[in-house]
Formats: sequence, structure tokens, C-alpha cells
Amino acid sequence: AFHKSYGDLDLVQMYMVICPCIVSIFSLLMFLLCLAPSTYHIVDTFKVGGIVSFFLLQIWVGNLILTLHNESSWAVNEIGEVKMANLYYFTWATVLNAGLLMSSYVKKFLNLKQKPMMVVLWLAVVKICFVVFGSCCDILLSVEDQCKAAEHGDATATFCERTSSGAVLGFIGMAIGLLAAIFHYYNPNPPMKTQIGEAVMAGCLTLIFALGLGLITGIGGPGQSVGDLYYGSWLAFLASLGATSSLYTEIVDRKKYTRDFVCSGSSEDDMDTTEGIGAPYSSMETEMMQHPRVIT
Repeated sequence: AFHKSYGDLDLVQMYMVICPCIVSIFSLLMFLLCLAPSTYHIVDTFKVGGIVSFFLLQIWVGNLILTLHNESSWAVNEIGEVKMANLYYFTWATVLNAGLLMSSYVKKFLNLKQKPMMVVLWLAVVKICFVVFGSCCDILLSVEDQCKAAEHGDATATFCERTSSGAVLGFIGMAIGLLAAIFHYYNPNPPMKTQIGEAVMAGCLTLIFALGLGLITGIGGPGQSVGDLYYGSWLAFLASLGATSSLYTEIVDRKKYTRDFVCSGSSEDDMDTTEGIGAPYSSMETEMMQHPRVIT
């Protein structure tokens, strides 16, 4: 930040320098309090640890937005391509860590139960698609003048059209993922036909994201270089693929359980019938053993 080639720092860059210092100081203090059993319970309470984690998460989310979407950022350029890898990756790593820390405090404070796996997967689709949607919108705003001046068919117009398509795909993924997550939250054990329909929907969404990979990350696309849009496109495809695979596994297991249950019921009925038929023969064999006849 203070290298001569960067010149004077503006407000955004100053925030990018000061924010990590604040987060580091607070994190170090909380870590030191965790080392002693007498002070650990202070950090473990929501009034201290939860509020501090919430504060750190909020200021770091602000830092994330400025680092990844501001023209003064050192991490990415105006269309989201990574310029400084360490700054880019550690910014994302810190916000994920702060989010998990805040989530653990909230779950403990509200006594929340563990969410079903499908709710987690669909929420992952929503979050990742939000990144894709936001990245495409940010790129479109950055090149808005070039897109208006471009003629249909040239490279700039194609770039803008592919970016707009990426934003539409991200919005579709957010909408479908949110509806599916809400449905699964209130219906953890849906009927078989409903679950099959959900699996088909997840499969179609996976296919759409697979096509979106070529559209967004291919040559000339807005996500061809490493950045938020590149990773978001791949993660959206993998998350939807994971949801499809999980639904398929659940459907197969439910069908297998139903088949085994029916077969086991039929076997018990057959055993009862066989025991009733075989009873006279068993008594006859017992009588013959007790009074054997001699053949001369």
C-alpha cells in the first residue's frame, strides 16, 4: 500500500489498510482470552464474543465490497480480474471465517437445530449465485458506456451480451435455490413425487450452469480470467450438481427401503402360512420317532 508506485492513498485504500489492522487486533485479544480457563467463558458468551464477531464481520464485509468492486482496489481491476492474488484470496478467506464464527454464536444463542442437508445445499446455491449475479452487474456498470457504443456482432457487444446472460443465470439460480431451501425447511420429508420433481429441477439447473460455464468462463467471456465470476460460475455448477446427486441418492434409498419393507412383510406372511401347513407333518414325525414300527 505504501509503495511509491501507488502514490497517495485515497479513502478506500486507507480503509483497506486500517480494517485488517482492526480485525487483527481484536482477533488477537480474543485468542489470548481463550487461552486461560478463567477468561474463556467471557469469550464464549454472546454478549462479548458474539457482539465482537458481529462487529468484525460487518466491517470486513465492507472491506470485501471495496476490495473486490472498487476501482481503487489493488486486488482486482475494473472487470473483476485478479491483480494481487494474496489480497484477493485472503479477503475471501477472512469473510468466510468471520461468517462461520458469527454463525456459531447465533446458533448457540438461539438454540437453533442443525439444518437438513438439502437446505444447506440450496442455500449454498443461493449464496454462490448471488456472487455471480453481483459480479455480472458490477461488470456491466463498469463497461456501460462501451456496451452502449458497441455495434451488434463485434467483440464488445458479445462480451456485454454474455455478461448480461450471466446475470440472468445468477438470478435464476438465486430464485430457484431460495424457493427450494424454504420448501425443504418447512417440509424436511417431502412426498416421493415432489422429491422426484425437485431432482429434475436440480438437474436442469445443473445443465444450465454447465452451459453457463462455457458462456461466462470461455474465451471472450466476462469470467475467462480468475476472479469472483470465474470461481462463482464453477461453484454454482458444483453446488447444483451436489444438490442433484444428493436428491438422487435420497430417492434411490427411499425406493430401496420401501421395496425391502414390502418384501419383508410378504416373507413374514409366507412363514406364518408355512408353519400352519407344516404342523401336522411335524407331529407325525414326532409320533413315528416315539413308536417306531418293525418291518419283518
